[in-house]
Amino acid sequence: MTGGHVILPGEIRTRAEIHAVFGGSPQRGIAPSIEKRSVVLFSDPEEAAVRGYRDGWLAEEDVQGPIYEYTGAGSNGDQTFVGARGSGNRAVLRHSQQGRMLHLFVRAGKVPGSGTKTHRYVGMFTLDDELPFVPRQGLDENGKKRTTIVFRLRPYGQFERSHTDVLTPARHTTAEFVPRAVTIDMLQSAAVTKGTFVAPDLRSADTSAMLAAAAKGKLVQVNKVHTPEFPRSASAATTVRQRRALLIESYVAYLESQGHTVGSFQIKIKGKTSTLRTDLFDATDHVLYEAQGASDRDSVRLALGRLLDYRRYVRQCDRQHAPDTVVLLPGRPDRDVEALLKDHETSLVYRTKGGGFEKSL
Repeated sequence: MTGGHVILPGEIRTRAEIHAVFGGSPQRGIAPSIEKRSVVLFSDPEEAAVRGYRDGWLAEEDVQGPIYEYTGAGSNGDQTFVGARGSGNRAVLRHSQQGRMLHLFVRAGKVPGSGTKTHRYVGMFTLDDELPFVPRQGLDENGKKRTTIVFRLRPYGQFERSHTDVLTPARHTTAEFVPRAVTIDMLQSAAVTKGTFVAPDLRSADTSAMLAAAAKGKLVQVNKVHTPEFPRSASAATTVRQRRALLIESYVAYLESQGHTVGSFQIKIKGKTSTLRTDLFDATDHVLYEAQGASDRDSVRLALGRLLDYRRYVRQCDRQHAPDTVVLLPGRPDRDVEALLKDHETSLVYRTKGGGFEKSL
């Protein structure tokens, strides 16, 4: 901090005081600062309620600890990482590569006797390595359906976890069919963030087209997407995620070329604050897909486990039975793994060496 000023978690400050310490725009909900090496995030529960979402801590922790869900910028239409509208979201996504830390504030009230808003400092954060954000279906301020970008923040150092900031558990278990929109893996192949993503050349026409299409909720036709040369610095896990992204988009393009309606299911479970989202759902044939970027036994077991979990909730109003389940892979696994899928009444679709797809029952 400069000038001897420090703001500690739990302390309440005005926007002007926050700006003096962390910099950034004095008005925007996401305020990046090059000089202060920061990206300041402001969350306002009242404003969020009007716009149909809520930020907060997940009640469920994983092995890495707590997660705070923070909704990206953009009040109307699909949220994006592209162009001027997506500049704030881009700053969050790339904060680590740009040497900035995320600082989160929650609206607290007003200065007594004035209309000046105050904000409570929650602490310093970074994006989750494995799943930095998720696309989520919601409503904009005009009540129209749209896709929001929900960042998954991990606390870094000292932080305040107030019970008032914990998300409310779902009252009922629901599974909602939602259109394909901004996908995690699609953007993993075209964006940059800590650990998880590599940095392909964003000047590439193909990469830029994929990123722009993802932000608009559209798919790039398979014949316009070329498999990128993965940088040598890319980890094996990153390469697998990128292959998975391209596999999903290619297969979606194939299904849609056959006239199928393809989307996903957004699942909320009673008593839980987290939201599940499936990879693919073919509404035309009532089929649930889970994809992997590798065809080894562990990858297939992970996909199978997710399918068995999701299948319990996925239903269509015109279908009485659970959907068929399919594991989508970049190549054919060994025969024993195929037998495992067959034992669980799950089919296999894999990409052939010629670039097509083949189904194994």
